[in-house]
Amino acid sequence: MFSSDLILGISFFSQTVVGVLGNSAMFLLYVHIFMAQPQQKKPTDLILTHLTIANTMTLLTRGIPETMVALGMKNILDDAGCKVVLYIRRVARGLSICTTCHLSVFQAITISPSTSWWSQVKPRAPHYILPSFFIFWFLNLVIYIILIKSAQATKNITMMEHMYISKYCSAMPKSNEFMALTLITTTFGDVILVCLMSWASGYMVIVLHRHHRQVQHIHSTSRSPKSSTETRAINTILLLVTCFVCFYWLDSFMNIYLSFVKGYEREVQSTMAFLSTCFPSLSPLVLISRDPRFPRPHSLIKKVKCPASSDVPGDIHIVA
Repeated sequence: MFSSDLILGISFFSQTVVGVLGNSAMFLLYVHIFMAQPQQKKPTDLILTHLTIANTMTLLTRGIPETMVALGMKNILDDAGCKVVLYIRRVARGLSICTTCHLSVFQAITISPSTSWWSQVKPRAPHYILPSFFIFWFLNLVIYIILIKSAQATKNITMMEHMYISKYCSAMPKSNEFMALTLITTTFGDVILVCLMSWASGYMVIVLHRHHRQVQHIHSTSRSPKSSTETRAINTILLLVTCFVCFYWLDSFMNIYLSFVKGYEREVQSTMAFLSTCFPSLSPLVLISRDPRFPRPHSLIKKVKCPASSDVPGDIHIVA
């Protein structure tokens, strides 16, 4: 095994483990809040819970096979396994795009001023979250069902008749005009969603800038905690959307290069696979670091020390 393959395998494995653990932690936190602490629930928690599910699906169907291949395992999937893995991966990718777009648009509607057109939709927006999930699942399950027919295990990576080729799976024969049209259509839909989430993010930046100008004469200590919390939540969503858009365009450009220009290239394929799992593995870390509801080690330590130190006057610690 080449040293570069070993490094690549360790990278994929580390990325997958960190991502799955991070998404699982956020999923459990949201479930705990829904069931035990509903007073702390936020409107965006349900959307973020759905995003953690899509992220986990992507990591499991991308990171694990890539790790196994990079570590020298061969013939890890047969035709049936390849169909299942590629289908779930593409559905998860579509769900991730739809959910991230939904998150940014929902937040943009939530913070829209009362004088805007969005204020009419704002009271009903939370009721559309669950129906939107059903629509996302239905569309992606139907659109990518064509992969079940076209996917097969890769037996010869030098063959150029497929649009998508990896070391273990290939799909979308170039000779099939219907499949090529399907690929172009889904790509066009992805671009529309990315542009929509970019527009929503730009709108949020404008609203935040106007809000900052309106309150800049007020000292920071006099601002309400609610306003500060909302601003932190919006900044978190903007950071998530920015990461998603950047990784999406990098992955898309490499995918186009790999599929239509050079066919199969080992270095490009590995880079594209790594980039496609960057957002699913990094997004839970962003949420964990910026969500004050997630338990912090120093807070737990203070909670343990508080009872012992409360007997000494003047030495009482208050945990926020």
